[in-house]
Amino acid sequence: MSYELNKLTRHREIWKKKKIIRDIYTGWYKQILKDLNPGKGRTFELGAGSGNFKEFKPEVAAADIEYCPWLDITFDAHAMPIKENTAANIVMIDVLHHLADPVGFFHEAAQTLETGGRIILVEPFPTPFSLFIYKRFHPEPFIMDIDYFKKTSSSFKKDPWEANQAAAYLLFFKHWKTFLNHFWNEFKIVKRKRMSCILYPASGGFENKAMIPDALIPLFKLLEIILMPFRRLLAFRCYIVLEKIDTPCPFGAPLSRGDL
Repeated sequence: MSYELNKLTRHREIWKKKKIIRDIYTGWYKQILKDLNPGKGRTFELGAGSGNFKEFKPEVAAADIEYCPWLDITFDAHAMPIKENTAANIVMIDVLHHLADPVGFFHEAAQTLETGGRIILVEPFPTPFSLFIYKRFHPEPFIMDIDYFKKTSSSFKKDPWEANQAAAYLLFFKHWKTFLNHFWNEFKIVKRKRMSCILYPASGGFENKAMIPDALIPLFKLLEIILMPFRRLLAFRCYIVLEKIDTPCPFGAPLSRGDL
């Protein structure tokens, strides 16, 4: 059994047993379902891993870079075998920061999506609080000095499990104007928000033991709501929705009103 298959098999078991993880991801999945483009094409989940999103949308095409028996298709996100202008949505949870060439991926995705098609991302996010915790309990780094728009082709080769958890922060927050100018004729940013201030770190994720018993989950959900005004300091995650545009804006695709 490969390293990835062994890890994802373990994650499937954790999903069944760990209530706090199911509660967190269920909230994310419900938000994603609300934001999906109701187009004619199919929805693809890239890096589908343990395949949990299919419980909420069974018709989704669950894909990953390595074969897993519970997934539908295997391919590299940088070279997707999807016909042009046919996909309704691409969903990615904790996948973007594993890609060697995120900018190249978005160009590839723009070719596969139908007009109005969406890319929905859930990714790690660095704040003073989250960085303190991530650096002590999570092995994947936040590398802040990468400019993905200036990387050379020789730097795109990497193991799929290598990661830079700062990828979404760099593309959609620090360098968001560069992103919009680069993709002015392909995407607009519909949503970008910070989230998950206390419940996610309390869960320990898939790899670590939960820091709270199940009985305290309702209390921590309430704390999550109370702490939302402080998400710029506390958030562990960000949520991004991109939409393929039909008529390019000559001044760059604008952010939505709900932008943070």
